[in-house]
Amino acid sequence: MIMKKNSLKWTLKIGALALGFAFLASCDDDDNAIVDEMETPTCTDGIMNGDETGVDCGGTCTPCEEGMELGRRAELYVTNNSNGHITKYSVTGDSLVTFATATEAAEGIYYDKEEDIVVQASRSSLQLEAHKGISMLMEDTDIAVDFASAADLESPRELAVSGSTYVVADNGSNKFFVYSKDGDSFTLTSTVNVPFPVWGITFKGKDLYAVVDTTGDLAVYYDFEANAGDDFLYPSKRITIEGIVRTHGLTYSGADDVMVMTDIGDAANTADDGGFHVISDFSSKFDALSDGEVLPLSQQVRVAGSSTLMGNPIDVAYDSETDAVYVSEVGNGKVLGFTSIDQGGDMAPSFNKDLAAASSIYFSSDETDGDTGTESVGLRTELYTTNNANGDINVYDAMGGLIKTITSESSATEGIYYAAMNDAVIQASRSNLMLEYYDGFNGLADGSMATAAFAGNADLVSPREIAVSGDKVVVSDNGENKFYVYSYNGSSFDLVNTLSIDFNLWGITFKGDDLLAVVDTTSDLAIFNDFLQTNQTDGVIAPDKQITIDGIVRTHGIDYSEADDVLVMTDIGDAADANTDGGFHVIVGFEAKLDAAEDGGSIAMGDQARIAGPSTLMGNPIDIAYDNKTKTVFIAEVGNGKILGFTNVLNASGDVAPSINNDLMSASSMYLYNN
Repeated sequence: MIMKKNSLKWTLKIGALALGFAFLASCDDDDNAIVDEMETPTCTDGIMNGDETGVDCGGTCTPCEEGMELGRRAELYVTNNSNGHITKYSVTGDSLVTFATATEAAEGIYYDKEEDIVVQASRSSLQLEAHKGISMLMEDTDIAVDFASAADLESPRELAVSGSTYVVADNGSNKFFVYSKDGDSFTLTSTVNVPFPVWGITFKGKDLYAVVDTTGDLAVYYDFEANAGDDFLYPSKRITIEGIVRTHGLTYSGADDVMVMTDIGDAANTADDGGFHVISDFSSKFDALSDGEVLPLSQQVRVAGSSTLMGNPIDVAYDSETDAVYVSEVGNGKVLGFTSIDQGGDMAPSFNKDLAAASSIYFSSDETDGDTGTESVGLRTELYTTNNANGDINVYDAMGGLIKTITSESSATEGIYYAAMNDAVIQASRSNLMLEYYDGFNGLADGSMATAAFAGNADLVSPREIAVSGDKVVVSDNGENKFYVYSYNGSSFDLVNTLSIDFNLWGITFKGDDLLAVVDTTSDLAIFNDFLQTNQTDGVIAPDKQITIDGIVRTHGIDYSEADDVLVMTDIGDAADANTDGGFHVIVGFEAKLDAAEDGGSIAMGDQARIAGPSTLMGNPIDIAYDNKTKTVFIAEVGNGKILGFTNVLNASGDVAPSINNDLMSASSMYLYNN
């Protein structure tokens, strides 16, 4: 819930503003003549300019009389993609000034009040350009570039600043250009290759957040500056923001711990399908999610609809003092502002200015400048495993050390998930044939017996794996080869629908909105596009694509990393040999390889790495998990009764001995929580 902190203050400001306009209207043309003659702001020009806090009063002018105070400095700086002009709006003063630059198009802007410079990324000159002394310019005027970077850029889209570090998100070939500002110069310190389409970026402490263009995803690079180099840099984590079709702009407020992201909707519709999402208590929500998970729409506020005038909201800014969201709306050529957003929905803007080709936007005030907050802390990696002989839940740390063993209400289980937002474990019981929900899981001591807070109905026949997306749980059941789709709300599981498949099921995992499923008894992988939205009623479904993973004899386990774009799959080999012929495959850059493979085609061995052989101790690797932080693969090895770990898997192949080797008879499914 977004609370209005300054409603009384805002009311007073509006009243003062009206009084200011009455005062302004009383001024005659002589005041304008004074400005023309002196070419500098004065305390007698009838305009709120310079460091004034009211019209011709406050700051270095005489103190304002009661009722004359117009309030704080609150400014919007907006770039333009058709002429390169910079438009400066005074929100409290209800004025605008247009600065004509030599640039023909620009995107990405930042204002530094301490140095009184505005910096924008030129899409025509392909460089960062700084303009000094902006606050002293009170009328429309031409401004020259005072200093600039080299012409390094390709297609700049957004600019994020942390201290003296300036980062440009460039979607020419999807890179972050990282500059260091020292006095009146910019020095390119690194060019970071990014494995996804880029657009908006913002800092939160030391962490850099980036939208994943063409999707509704949000990625983070923890401790960005320390890790930025001239190479590919995969994000630390990537999650999906439910409800967003295609995101472009984002901004973060440390004071309110609020992240705001825009949704341009269908790129072909620039008139009326745009919106923005406000995520309050952002740190706790984002930090709780593991890589690849979904932030539910119920945890956000969405503003969208025809009244908003948003069709293609390309960028966004936020004022933590008034809880106001400002949007540069390129589709309808406007700069829009929204207040009282608590309930979201289809609301009319409270600030509405025409500005054709508006692109990036930056909000500046004395209270909000530099308000980037703090970086994420307390991150953890935990491996949750099930057991097909006694239903125990074992939890391991990132190094494979056993943290605790919890006895569940089941005597055999397969399929497990840890919901960090609720501190709950969800598992599929093979003995009770239902989903079980164990809350308060972190508080359970080693050796405890857990009682399920609630469970689903005994709908299942032979559950093998579960996959979770937001508030939906999909169970892969090979009793009759069906997907059981449940919704859960913290107090119950409700069966949404049941979907029949014409092949043998086992392992499943989500890749964004798509469900990936192994085809048991084969080496095939099936892909169901937009699984939850496409399949909302009972019935028989078929995959949108089915491909062969060359080199696998029979696959069981599967996991996908959104952050690293890595798919891992197990190979149990000959089912009769449970001790020596198992292995797993690693496919780096999976998305492009999947797109290149036609239905019925394959991914060749040359596009994978295979780890197998007697040293691996794998005979029947039933499930698998991938840790993108350490590039470690964990294996539930049911044949030899072990939990195994293999490090540095992106640079390994062949007969490799595990670096982690724990005994666990009847080990079955596993889930890696990795926030």
